[in-house]
Amino acid sequence: MSDRALIGTLRLYPAKYRREWGEEITAVFAGITAGASGWAVARELFDLAGHGVRARLGLRSGGTFARLAAMAAPFAAAAAAGISLMDLYLLARDWLRHGDAALWVPSAAPFSYAYWIGRGSEALFLAVAGAAVLGRWTVARLLGPVAVLLAVVTWLVENLDFMAHHHTVWIRSLVGLVIQVGPQALWVLILLAAPPDLLGPATWRRGLAALAGVLVGGVMWGHTITYGLFRSLSMLDGVLRPALPVCELALLLVAVPVLRRGRFAPAAAALAGAPIGLVSLVVTIHALWSPYSRDEAMAELGVLAAVAVVGVVTAMVVESRWAPTAPERRPPTVG
Repeated sequence: MSDRALIGTLRLYPAKYRREWGEEITAVFAGITAGASGWAVARELFDLAGHGVRARLGLRSGGTFARLAAMAAPFAAAAAAGISLMDLYLLARDWLRHGDAALWVPSAAPFSYAYWIGRGSEALFLAVAGAAVLGRWTVARLLGPVAVLLAVVTWLVENLDFMAHHHTVWIRSLVGLVIQVGPQALWVLILLAAPPDLLGPATWRRGLAALAGVLVGGVMWGHTITYGLFRSLSMLDGVLRPALPVCELALLLVAVPVLRRGRFAPAAAALAGAPIGLVSLVVTIHALWSPYSRDEAMAELGVLAAVAVVGVVTAMVVESRWAPTAPERRPPTVG
């Protein structure tokens, strides 16, 4: 069984890579998995498959994007869990406010299935974050795609029947899928794009990055887009909502020239925030088709355009002033 699985896994590598390294990979795999448990064999196969996909996509350990993904991985894992954490917090809050928890479990079969699948997905996202903080990256990378798959299944069970009978609202429903699952799916992709040899053991820096991920993915995203957690901030929602894509755009504008000078941290921060920036942009563009939110959406896009113009002009001025100038050429002298 493991031989057939290994052959299938090796097909994920580019053909040239297989010809050069296939025999060595097979020999090393046989030595590592000799007498190992089924879980250990599956873990090695998963690592090989991930390495093959990254090799096919050009995400080698020495590449810039691979380094950025490795730096953003702790934040990404915790941010994906932060959304689930806020959902579980609100569920527990409602239970405590209104008494019997069983009243909040849907009785209709499809929605009951969706409820429990959704809780399972949220538990897995929390496990992904815990594994990442502890430096158990293989576990985190195994559980992440499963958590995303369960989240998508949850949405399908909840919405597919409604979409089948209301064909005119399918675009709105798909936008709902993007809001519900999009950020978590993109953060898991960042986690999978990071080469394992660049991730390393748990450190206090990675712990701080994970804490920032929970705050951004859970509190900030949860309040401004999904849940409206804090009534005291409701008056500021018109400012906070466009702040997400604006901050992401500002990070990108700063990251590009700074990355050219060998500094990776701003670019890693821009990559870590890209999921909420992209999904916020989708929400804003979709709002253009609603007569109730068209004006707000136009204002948000106007702010984004202004930030982009100012940022590009500033970057061009800074680049022209800081760019090294060639020494003045003088004709040779006879001495």
